[in-house]
Amino acid sequence: MKHPHIRNSGFNDTPLLLPYYLPPGTVLPSTISGQAVEWKSSQPDLWAGPGRLVSPVDELGPEIQLTAVTLEESYTYTVRMLGERSCWLAGYTREPDENANVYSLFVASSLHLALDMTGEGYEALNGNYGVLFAKADYYHSVQGETRLLGMPRCFRLADGGFGILATPLNHEGKGDWPGELLYFETKDFVHYEEKEHIVLSSKVILDYSCELDAATRLYRIGWKDEGGESYFGMTKDFITLEGCQPGERFPVLLQELSMKGALTGQRIALTRSEAAYLQNKLGRVCNVSVSVPVIELQAGDPLPDHWRVTTVYSDGSVKEKRLIIDPAGLATVNLSQPGTYKLDGEVLRHRFPYPMMMTRPDPQIIRLNHRYYFISTDDDGQRRIYIRSADTLEGLQDGQAAETLLWDGTLPDGERRGEHWAPELHLIHGSLYCFLAISVNNSWTGVQAHVAVLTGNDPLNSDHWETPVRVLDRHGEVLGDLAERERNINLDMTYFEYGGQSYVCWSQPKWHKEVQELASLYIATVDPSMPWRLTGDPVKICQNEYGWDRNGKVASGVAEGPYVLKHEDAVYMVYSGSSVGPTYTVGMLELMKAGDPLNPAAWRKSNYPWMHSLSHPGQYGPGHNSFVQDEDGNWFNVYHACEVNGGFRHASIRPVHFRSDGSPVLDMTEEEELLPEYERLTITVVVK
Repeated sequence: MKHPHIRNSGFNDTPLLLPYYLPPGTVLPSTISGQAVEWKSSQPDLWAGPGRLVSPVDELGPEIQLTAVTLEESYTYTVRMLGERSCWLAGYTREPDENANVYSLFVASSLHLALDMTGEGYEALNGNYGVLFAKADYYHSVQGETRLLGMPRCFRLADGGFGILATPLNHEGKGDWPGELLYFETKDFVHYEEKEHIVLSSKVILDYSCELDAATRLYRIGWKDEGGESYFGMTKDFITLEGCQPGERFPVLLQELSMKGALTGQRIALTRSEAAYLQNKLGRVCNVSVSVPVIELQAGDPLPDHWRVTTVYSDGSVKEKRLIIDPAGLATVNLSQPGTYKLDGEVLRHRFPYPMMMTRPDPQIIRLNHRYYFISTDDDGQRRIYIRSADTLEGLQDGQAAETLLWDGTLPDGERRGEHWAPELHLIHGSLYCFLAISVNNSWTGVQAHVAVLTGNDPLNSDHWETPVRVLDRHGEVLGDLAERERNINLDMTYFEYGGQSYVCWSQPKWHKEVQELASLYIATVDPSMPWRLTGDPVKICQNEYGWDRNGKVASGVAEGPYVLKHEDAVYMVYSGSSVGPTYTVGMLELMKAGDPLNPAAWRKSNYPWMHSLSHPGQYGPGHNSFVQDEDGNWFNVYHACEVNGGFRHASIRPVHFRSDGSPVLDMTEEEELLPEYERLTITVVVK
C-alpha cells in the first residue's frame, strides 16, 4: 500500500472556499470576512446580476477568472459553470437487508447511484444495486481479504471525469484503517479504476469532503476527526498531501433518498449529456414506441413472407420484431388490382415462465438443424445429465419435451461415478461436442473437465456419444492431478472462437504452495480437431475480487460458469460469482477492441454484476447463464435461479436486448421489451 507524503509546510488559506466547478444557480457572497466585496470577471458579459454568473444551457461553460476585491485584500479564483439544465446524481450506500440472501452487507457497502433528470425526484440506477465496489486485498493471501466501502464522496476532476473517495471497511463493515481513504477514478460512473489509498490522519474520520479548489487549482480534502477537530490538506495527484492544518472543508451536498434501504447520499451536478449516458447505461431500458412501415406492392407482387415492425427504446436503440397478420385480413387483399388495405396483427413475442425447467441449473440451449436442444445439470443428486429437444424455445418447458438420459454417475459399474456438472454443447468445425465436468473420485472434490464427441447423428441418443475424456494440457497431462492435491478440481469449461483461433475457458481453484486460491477463470488455446487438448499454457483472466462476487466471508465465493456472447464487433464473457445459491450473481468481462484473449489486461471486468437477486423479483441467485439465437436472429439469455433461502435451482429464459451502444441487457422484463398497447398493431398495404 502506498502512503502519501504529507508535508506540514503550511498552506495559505483563503477566507472564502469556492469550488472550481460551480453548480447552476450559484450566488457569490456579497461579503468576505465581514467586508463588502466587489466581484470582477474576465468575461464581464457573463454576469447575470449581483454575484450571479450566466450559466450555459446544457454543458460546462468556459473558464472564468473571478477577482473578489475588498477594502483590504483581493482574491483570485478560476471557475467553470455547469449548465442550467444540469441533472443531479446522488451517491449513497444502503442498509443491508435482515436476510443476507436478499441484500447483504457485502453488497450494501458499495457506491449506489440515483439520478434526477427532471427535478421531480431520484430514480435508482442499476436496480438500487451497488455499482462501485472496493477490491479485495491480495497482499497477504492468494485468496484475498474482502474489502467493503463506506461514506463515498464524488467530485469532478480537473481534466475531465470524476474522482471518488470512500472509507475502507473490512468484511464485517468495520473500519480497521483509521484516517485512510480509498481513491477511485471514473470517466462516466460506469467504468471505474481503483487507484491509490491516501492517509489523512491517524485518527478515525467522522466526515470529510473533497473539491477542486478555485483558488489553488488543487484538490482540497477536508475532514473532521473523532476528536471533533477539522483539518484540510491539498493534493494534485492523491499521492502527496500538502499543507495539512486546521481549517474548513467544503460542505457536502447531502441528499435524502426514498428508495429502499438508501442511507443519506451526496449529490453532484452532471451535464445533460453525462446524465443521459448514465441513464442509458444503468437505468432501465424500456420500449417507448413502435414504427410500423407502409408496405407498397405492385399489382401481381406476392405478399411478404414475414411482416416486421421496429420497436424503439428509451435509450435510442431499436429492434425488429415479426408481426403475425390475422388470416382473415390477409384474405381480403387483392393483389391483382390497386387498393389500400388495413391489416391487423400481433407482434410476435416470447413469454417464458419461471421456473420453466425444474431442478435444471447450469442450463444451455443450442440450435441445430432447426431444433433447440436443452442440456443442464440435474440438481436432484447432480449425478445425471439429461437432454431434451423441441421445435421452439417454449416447447422446451417441463411437460412439453421428453428428456433423455445421456450420462449416469450413479451406476456402480459406470465409467465415472460421482457428480456430473454443467454440460455445454458446441458445434466445432462440423462436429458436435459436449463439454462437462465429471467426478473421477466419486465426490465433488474430484470433478474434472471432460469432452465427449457425437459420433452418430442424434444428440438425444446416448449411444451416439463417445465416452467423455478428460481435458489435457499441452504436455498431455491432466489439468488437475488428484494424486498431487485434494480438491484439485476444474470445471465449467466453455469454447469460443475469435480471430481465427479456438479457445477454451474454465474455472479452477489452483494451488499455490500450501494455499488454494478461490476458483478463478483460466483461458488457453485449443486444437479445434481435438478440443480436449490445450495447445498453450493456461492464463488467469478473472478472479473474484468484489463484495458481490465474494459475498459471505473474508475469503469466499468463486468465478465460474464462463460463456461468450458475440455481438457486432464486441466479445462479451459472462461468468458467475459469489457462492452457488441465493447470492449467486452474473459478472461481465468485455474483450477490448482488437485485444488478445490471452492477455488478462485485454479483458475489462465490470465493477458491478449484470444480473443479481434484484433483477427479477422472487428469483434469487441468478447465474451460470448462456445464450442462444433463434431463427430470426434474436438472442436469449438462459439462466438458473432459486428461492430466497436456497434449495433446488431452476432454469428459465429471458430475451436479450442490445443498448444503443451495443452492450447487452440481460434482465429486461416483458413490459420493458414491448408495451401492452403495442402488442396488436395495424399495418397498411398499398397495392399500386
